[in-house]
Amino acid sequence: MTLTSLPYDALYRVLCFLSVREIICLRLVCKDLRDLTFHTAIWHDAYKHAKLPRPLGPLDSQSREFLENTLVKSTQVGVKWNKQALTITSKAAWFEPEWSALQGDHWEVVAGLWLVIPHISGPDILCYDLERGLRHVVYHADGAQILSFKSATSEAADGGCIMHAIVMESARSSASFSHKLLSVRFSSDGPLLEFSMVIPGDIIGGMGMSQLSAGKRLLCMSDHLTGTLNLAVDTRTRVLYHFPPPSSIIDPNFATTCTQETYLKRLIATETHILAMFTPITIVSQLDEGGNCRAIIQAFALPSAGHTTTSSPTLQLTHEGHCYLDIERVSLLCDSMTDAVTGQTQIKFLTHCMRLNLTKYFAHRVTLSPPLPGQKLGNISLTTEQLFSVPGYANTMKFTTSFDGHARGICVLHNERDGTEFYGFTIDASSMDEPCSGIVGPGVDIKEVEATESFPSSLRMTWNVKLAFDGYLGRICYRKRGQAGRNVLAIVDLA
Repeated sequence: MTLTSLPYDALYRVLCFLSVREIICLRLVCKDLRDLTFHTAIWHDAYKHAKLPRPLGPLDSQSREFLENTLVKSTQVGVKWNKQALTITSKAAWFEPEWSALQGDHWEVVAGLWLVIPHISGPDILCYDLERGLRHVVYHADGAQILSFKSATSEAADGGCIMHAIVMESARSSASFSHKLLSVRFSSDGPLLEFSMVIPGDIIGGMGMSQLSAGKRLLCMSDHLTGTLNLAVDTRTRVLYHFPPPSSIIDPNFATTCTQETYLKRLIATETHILAMFTPITIVSQLDEGGNCRAIIQAFALPSAGHTTTSSPTLQLTHEGHCYLDIERVSLLCDSMTDAVTGQTQIKFLTHCMRLNLTKYFAHRVTLSPPLPGQKLGNISLTTEQLFSVPGYANTMKFTTSFDGHARGICVLHNERDGTEFYGFTIDASSMDEPCSGIVGPGVDIKEVEATESFPSSLRMTWNVKLAFDGYLGRICYRKRGQAGRNVLAIVDLA
C-alpha cells in the first residue's frame, strides 16, 4: 500500500502532524499529494496548531491563501531568526510621504503595512499603504490643530488590527484644548475610522498622558507617577469608565500615600481586566536581594449589571496581591485565559530590567483566583521566569505577540565593548500549565545601512531612534535621512 492509496480521511490525519515546511515539501512528491495540500481544511488545521507568531485565526473570513502565506512568511522569518545574524549589506527600501512629516517620533507602523503620521500642529492624521502606496486621511480635526498623539494597537475579534489613539487638540480660534479617543480599523480594504469621541476633562485630567495600553476589549490610559487612574474604555460598547478611588485591604496606608505621588504606576489592559501595579519609589528599604521593590498589584473589571450607573460608571476592584517586581517596562504577552473549572484567569506579560551592563528579560504569569467565602477580593499570585539575558543596555525593544502567546521581537542594545547590537528573540507563552520559554540570537545586523546613510555619528553610537517591528512579516521600519535631508521611512524585510 502506498501513501496516496490511503483514504482521504487517513491522509488528512497524517498531514495534521506535519509542519508548515513539511506540507510545502509534500507538493514536490506527486500531483495527488500536491493537490491535497491546496485544500483549505489542511491549512485551517495547520494554522490552528502552529507554534508560530501569527495573526488571530483561523477565521471563516480568512482564505486558504491568507492562511498559507501567513504561516510560510512567519516560518521563513523564524528559520534564521535565532540561529544566525541576517546582515543587510544593501540599501533598505524606503518610503517617502508626500510631505516631510516624519519629524521626531510622531509616527506609527501598524502590522508592518500601514504608516500612520499625525500632522502635529496641523489638522490631519494620514495613513499610507506601504504595499500599494495609497494615501488616506483617516482623521481631520475641523477648526483645530493636533498637539499630541498617543496610540496602542490590538487585534480585532474578526481579524485585522485596531489602533486606538488619544489625540489632544487645540482650537485655532481660542487657547482651549480637548482630548479625543479615535478607533481606526485596518483590514485588506485599508484604514477606516470606526469612531471618534470626546473625552470629558474630569475623566482624563491634566494636559496629557504618558502610557496607553490596549487589550482585546479594554483600553486604559494614565500617567506614571500620580495616584489617580485616569481613563478606562470598553471598546465594544464605547463607554468611558472612572477608576474607583485608591484603596487597599492588604495595605491600609495605600490610599493616603498613593495620592501623594509616592508610587510608580504601570497599567496593562486585557480582554477581561486592567492590571495596575504600584511600586513605592521612596521606600528603598523594601528592595529585595535582586533589587526589586515590593509592589501592590490590583485587578479591575467592568462592573456587573447590578452595579452600573448612568451618570458615572466606575470599574470594580476585583483582586489584590503583593509581588516583588521591577516594573519599569511592561508589555502584554498573552491576553486573558480563563479555566472553566477553577475560574482562575491567567495573564502573562513581559518585562526587562537593566543591571550591571546586562539586560534581563522575564515572563510573568499573573493568576487571578476567585474570592474565597467571606472575602471581598480575589487573590493575585505572580510567578516569574527569566527567559534570557543579553549584554548591554536596551535602548529599544519591539515585539509582536500572537493571540495565543507566541511572540517574536527585536531589541537594540548598547554596550561599552561592542557598541550597538541587535538581537532577535522568540518566546512561547502559550500554555497555561507549562513554563514560558524564550531563546535569543543575533537577529539582524542593520548597522552597515545606518553607518553610511542615516544619522550623524552621535546618534549611530546609541541608536536612540524609534523602531517599528512586525514579527509576522519580519519587517523593521525606522526613520532615516533621504535625499536633500528629508526624513523617509526605511523598510527592512527579513524574509
